[in-house]
Amino acid sequence: MPMPADSIIQAHADAPLSFWIVVLGWAGVIPFAAFAAMSWASPSDALMQPFALGLLSAYAALVLSFIGAVHWGVVLARPLADSPLQRLGLLWGVVPSLMALGCLVMPRAWGLLALALVVLLARAIDGLLWPGYARAAQGAGWPDAARWTRLAADWLRLRTRLTAVVVLCLAAGWASAHVRA
Repeated sequence: MPMPADSIIQAHADAPLSFWIVVLGWAGVIPFAAFAAMSWASPSDALMQPFALGLLSAYAALVLSFIGAVHWGVVLARPLADSPLQRLGLLWGVVPSLMALGCLVMPRAWGLLALALVVLLARAIDGLLWPGYARAAQGAGWPDAARWTRLAADWLRLRTRLTAVVVLCLAAGWASAHVRA
Protein backbone atom coordinates (compact mmCIF):
# COMPACT_ATOMS: atom_id res chain seq x y z
CA MET A 1 0.00 0.00 0.00
CA PRO A 2 1.57 3.34 -1.05
CA MET A 3 2.22 5.98 1.60
CA PRO A 4 0.41 9.31 1.33
CA ALA A 5 2.62 12.18 0.13
CA ASP A 6 2.57 13.83 3.57
CA SER A 7 3.85 10.62 5.17
CA ILE A 8 6.62 10.29 2.60
CA ILE A 9 7.68 13.90 3.14
CA GLN A 10 7.61 13.48 6.94
CA ALA A 11 9.60 10.24 6.72
CA HIS A 12 12.35 12.18 4.91
CA ALA A 13 12.16 15.30 7.11
CA ASP A 14 14.98 14.14 9.39
CA ALA A 15 17.12 12.70 6.62
CA PRO A 16 20.19 14.73 5.64
CA LEU A 17 18.92 14.94 2.06
CA SER A 18 15.29 15.84 1.94
CA PHE A 19 12.81 14.10 -0.30
CA TRP A 20 12.64 17.26 -2.41
CA ILE A 21 16.39 17.45 -2.95
CA VAL A 22 16.40 13.92 -4.31
CA VAL A 23 13.27 14.41 -6.43
CA LEU A 24 14.39 17.75 -7.85
CA GLY A 25 17.90 16.41 -8.43
CA TRP A 26 16.52 13.60 -10.57
CA ALA A 27 14.03 15.94 -12.24
CA GLY A 28 16.99 18.07 -13.26
CA VAL A 29 18.30 15.13 -15.28
CA ILE A 30 15.17 15.02 -17.46
CA PRO A 31 16.21 17.90 -19.75
CA PHE A 32 19.62 16.26 -20.28
CA ALA A 33 17.93 13.04 -21.40
CA ALA A 34 15.36 14.89 -23.51
CA PHE A 35 17.93 17.04 -25.33
CA ALA A 36 20.25 14.07 -25.89
CA ALA A 37 17.33 12.07 -27.32
CA MET A 38 16.33 15.02 -29.50
CA SER A 39 19.84 15.11 -30.94
CA TRP A 40 19.28 11.60 -32.31
CA ALA A 41 15.64 12.06 -33.35
CA SER A 42 14.26 13.08 -36.69
CA PRO A 43 17.17 12.47 -39.06
CA SER A 44 15.24 14.21 -41.85
CA ASP A 45 15.15 17.47 -39.87
CA ALA A 46 18.54 19.11 -40.40
CA LEU A 47 17.76 21.84 -37.85
CA MET A 48 16.71 19.60 -34.95
CA GLN A 49 20.14 18.21 -34.09
CA PRO A 50 21.99 21.55 -33.83
CA PHE A 51 19.06 22.97 -31.85
CA ALA A 52 19.03 19.99 -29.46
CA LEU A 53 22.81 20.07 -29.02
CA GLY A 54 22.67 23.80 -28.34
CA LEU A 55 20.04 23.24 -25.66
CA LEU A 56 22.04 20.36 -24.18
CA SER A 57 25.17 22.52 -24.01
CA ALA A 58 23.38 25.53 -22.55
CA TYR A 59 21.57 23.45 -19.94
CA ALA A 60 24.82 21.74 -18.91
CA ALA A 61 26.45 25.16 -18.46
CA LEU A 62 23.53 26.33 -16.31
CA VAL A 63 23.69 23.22 -14.14
CA LEU A 64 27.45 23.59 -13.72
CA SER A 65 26.87 27.15 -12.50
CA PHE A 66 24.38 25.82 -9.97
CA ILE A 67 26.76 23.07 -8.83
CA GLY A 68 29.44 25.66 -8.16
CA ALA A 69 27.04 28.05 -6.45
CA VAL A 70 26.13 25.40 -3.88
CA HIS A 71 29.56 25.96 -2.35
CA TRP A 72 28.82 29.66 -1.92
CA GLY A 73 25.61 28.64 -0.20
CA VAL A 74 27.52 26.45 2.25
CA VAL A 75 29.96 29.24 3.11
CA LEU A 76 27.25 31.91 3.37
CA ALA A 77 24.97 29.73 5.48
CA ARG A 78 27.65 28.73 7.93
CA PRO A 79 30.98 30.57 7.71
CA LEU A 80 33.80 28.15 8.30
CA ALA A 81 36.47 28.56 10.93
CA ASP A 82 38.91 26.96 8.50
CA SER A 83 39.52 30.00 6.30
CA PRO A 84 41.59 28.18 3.63
CA LEU A 85 38.67 25.76 3.17
CA GLN A 86 36.24 28.70 3.05
CA ARG A 87 38.37 30.48 0.43
CA LEU A 88 38.67 27.26 -1.59
CA GLY A 89 34.89 26.75 -1.45
CA LEU A 90 34.26 30.32 -2.62
CA LEU A 91 36.88 30.09 -5.35
CA TRP A 92 35.64 26.73 -6.60
CA GLY A 93 32.10 28.09 -6.53
CA VAL A 94 32.82 30.28 -9.57
CA VAL A 95 35.12 27.94 -11.50
CA PRO A 96 32.50 25.55 -12.98
CA SER A 97 30.55 28.39 -14.58
CA LEU A 98 33.71 29.90 -16.07
CA MET A 99 34.83 26.54 -17.40
CA ALA A 100 31.35 25.93 -18.82
CA LEU A 101 31.46 29.30 -20.58
CA GLY A 102 34.69 28.23 -22.23
CA CYS A 103 33.02 25.00 -23.34
CA LEU A 104 30.15 26.94 -24.90
CA VAL A 105 32.47 28.78 -27.29
CA MET A 106 34.12 25.56 -28.49
CA PRO A 107 32.85 23.76 -31.58
CA ARG A 108 29.60 22.14 -30.41
CA ALA A 109 30.58 18.46 -30.36
CA TRP A 110 33.89 19.09 -28.60
CA GLY A 111 32.19 21.51 -26.24
CA LEU A 112 29.86 18.70 -25.17
CA LEU A 113 32.79 16.42 -24.47
CA ALA A 114 34.51 19.22 -22.52
CA LEU A 115 31.31 19.85 -20.54
CA ALA A 116 31.21 16.16 -19.62
CA LEU A 117 34.78 16.44 -18.34
CA VAL A 118 33.90 19.55 -16.31
CA VAL A 119 30.92 17.69 -14.80
CA LEU A 120 33.30 14.89 -13.77
CA LEU A 121 35.80 17.40 -12.39
CA ALA A 122 33.04 19.11 -10.40
CA ARG A 123 32.10 15.79 -8.83
CA ALA A 124 35.74 15.08 -7.99
CA ILE A 125 36.16 18.49 -6.33
CA ASP A 126 32.91 17.97 -4.42
CA GLY A 127 34.44 14.73 -3.18
CA LEU A 128 37.21 16.78 -1.60
CA LEU A 129 35.29 19.81 -0.36
CA TRP A 130 32.18 18.21 1.19
CA PRO A 131 34.11 15.96 3.58
CA GLY A 132 36.14 19.07 4.43
CA TYR A 133 32.95 20.93 5.32
CA ALA A 134 31.94 18.01 7.55
CA ARG A 135 35.33 17.99 9.28
CA ALA A 136 35.13 21.77 9.76
CA ALA A 137 31.68 21.37 11.34
CA GLN A 138 33.02 18.78 13.76
CA GLY A 139 36.14 20.81 14.50
CA ALA A 140 34.05 23.91 15.22
CA GLY A 141 31.79 21.92 17.53
CA TRP A 142 28.62 22.75 15.61
CA PRO A 143 25.62 21.13 17.29
CA ASP A 144 24.60 19.67 13.93
CA ALA A 145 28.08 18.37 13.02
CA ALA A 146 26.87 14.77 12.76
CA ARG A 147 24.21 15.90 10.29
CA TRP A 148 26.91 17.59 8.18
CA THR A 149 28.81 14.32 8.03
CA ARG A 150 25.70 12.43 6.88
CA LEU A 151 24.81 15.26 4.50
CA ALA A 152 28.24 15.13 2.86
CA ALA A 153 28.03 11.36 2.37
CA ASP A 154 24.44 11.41 1.10
CA TRP A 155 25.01 14.42 -1.17
CA LEU A 156 28.09 12.82 -2.72
CA ARG A 157 26.21 9.57 -3.31
CA LEU A 158 23.39 11.45 -5.07
CA ARG A 159 25.89 13.59 -7.00
CA THR A 160 27.70 10.48 -8.20
CA ARG A 161 24.51 8.99 -9.62
CA LEU A 162 23.35 12.25 -11.19
CA THR A 163 26.82 12.85 -12.61
CA ALA A 164 26.87 9.42 -14.25
CA VAL A 165 23.56 10.07 -16.02
CA VAL A 166 24.54 13.60 -17.07
CA VAL A 167 27.88 12.43 -18.47
CA LEU A 168 26.12 9.67 -20.44
CA CYS A 169 23.66 12.22 -21.87
CA LEU A 170 26.46 14.60 -22.86
CA ALA A 171 28.36 11.69 -24.41
CA ALA A 172 25.23 10.70 -26.34
CA GLY A 173 24.98 14.26 -27.67
CA TRP A 174 28.65 14.20 -28.62
CA ALA A 175 28.19 10.83 -30.36
CA SER A 176 25.14 12.07 -32.26
CA ALA A 177 27.19 14.93 -33.65
CA HIS A 178 29.86 12.50 -34.86
CA VAL A 179 27.68 9.66 -36.08
CA ARG A 180 25.12 11.83 -37.81
CA ALA A 181 27.53 14.52 -39.10
